[in-house]
Amino acid sequence: MEKKLYTYALAFIGVIVLLSIVWPYEHKLIDWRAPADYSVLESDEIFFNNTRIYKYRTDERAELTAQGFKTHRSLKCLRDTTVPFLNFAIVNNWRADQAYIVAEPSARKFFRDTVTVRVDTNEVKIYLDKMDFEQHYQLAALLFQNAFDYHRAFIIQGGDSLLLYGTQGNEKANFEVLKDYFRLVGRFQ
Repeated sequence: MEKKLYTYALAFIGVIVLLSIVWPYEHKLIDWRAPADYSVLESDEIFFNNTRIYKYRTDERAELTAQGFKTHRSLKCLRDTTVPFLNFAIVNNWRADQAYIVAEPSARKFFRDTVTVRVDTNEVKIYLDKMDFEQHYQLAALLFQNAFDYHRAFIIQGGDSLLLYGTQGNEKANFEVLKDYFRLVGRFQ
């Protein structure tokens, strides 16, 4: 009897492994052409706060907390201000059950004028001082979609091009921030 139990357990595990090979889990990017929806389900926010928040430094200033805002910045992202690059931060408005993604420059002196960002064949001009949440969202969605196809983003300055995120390590850290954000708002599963 015990031998049959082991055989059944081994067969069950074998079937599970076979199914995972035959039908692997595919990440889904959900309807990117739809307008930005910043609403966050309570279950997604609980998941984020219980499983992902340890990777973030949360800024809770008194004036922003009174309005219901928390800013989450990745602990792995660069903080160097001597070279131009962007980091993304998640701004959570817990009172309205909404979350926003915001592109933050390493230093404002590098991003005072319009900056051209090239990803694959797409070229986007950004002016961070005038961007609203919709434009930040569109930039983040473009970068996130192209990151899945291993297309890197570059800042174009004259004839030179610089990595948008500064380094490959910072690129990976920002990709995680984007992945967490799009999971939080329900656009990525």
